[in-house]
Amino acid sequence: MGSPKLRSARSVAKSMLARNPAANSTRRVVVLLYHSVSDTAPHASATPQAFREQLAWLQRACEVVPLERILDRANGDHSGRPVVAITFDDGYADNYEHAWPALVEYKLPATFFISTGLIDGWDLVNQRFMRLQDAQATDVVGLSWSQIKEMHASGMEFGAHTVSHANLGRLDDDAARWEIGESKARLESQLGKATNCFAYPFGKPKHHYTPRTVELVREAGFDMAAAVNDRSLRSTEDAFRIPRMSVNQDDLATLQAKVAGRFDPLGLWQERAPQWLSHLVSPANSHRDVASLRHVPNS
Repeated sequence: MGSPKLRSARSVAKSMLARNPAANSTRRVVVLLYHSVSDTAPHASATPQAFREQLAWLQRACEVVPLERILDRANGDHSGRPVVAITFDDGYADNYEHAWPALVEYKLPATFFISTGLIDGWDLVNQRFMRLQDAQATDVVGLSWSQIKEMHASGMEFGAHTVSHANLGRLDDDAARWEIGESKARLESQLGKATNCFAYPFGKPKHHYTPRTVELVREAGFDMAAAVNDRSLRSTEDAFRIPRMSVNQDDLATLQAKVAGRFDPLGLWQERAPQWLSHLVSPANSHRDVASLRHVPNS
């Protein structure tokens, strides 16, 4: 999404970052963020073939751990291979069709953050995803609860991602509490266990979550929350602001560069640049008015 000029600028920046000297990649702790895995969806993070190639490299070159262990690894001695956690946002059906079988094949863990309104088939939530992703209805089909339970039984973890994929940074407290708490309760009722991890929709600092948002997530009973910030984890990382690196149709060399640290300057920009300026490389403002759909359930 975004204007041709912005897309071109981001492409140039991505190319320049990929050529930056790498950090000490043996001491890296990184969380990767995927969305759709598809040959046709316009918002696909990777094709099924590219995803398998990436998993093969991650299995060979990195230590892939569950997200719940990532903070311990960031605080510990990790002088061996880079440590990586794999996550997915939204809850698309192609995660079951393409991503999950590949993860099982390579024996790698992953955490899936789901927007429960998409899973429950709310018409307005489906329409929102179509609009946000500039996609057809067939491209934004959500997982079913039976698929989620099957994936969970195989060892995959699931976390909450609100009900309607609202921009929590723009909501009042009541609406934000509902989006956060209702998604947690719905997921817990289906899986029969506590849900301890959350991911902020859109996820950019300052644009999509605020210090108040963080407190509301903490108050809802979560132990950790994931953002979208293209850098590795530090030893002092806040458990409710875990940075994740987006995978956006990256070739293997670009993914390797992200794990190695060549894209960390982008994450520092996202954190430190003024809000009005940071959208040049992180076009978050296009989602600033995405409101909660709490008053129009199942419509």
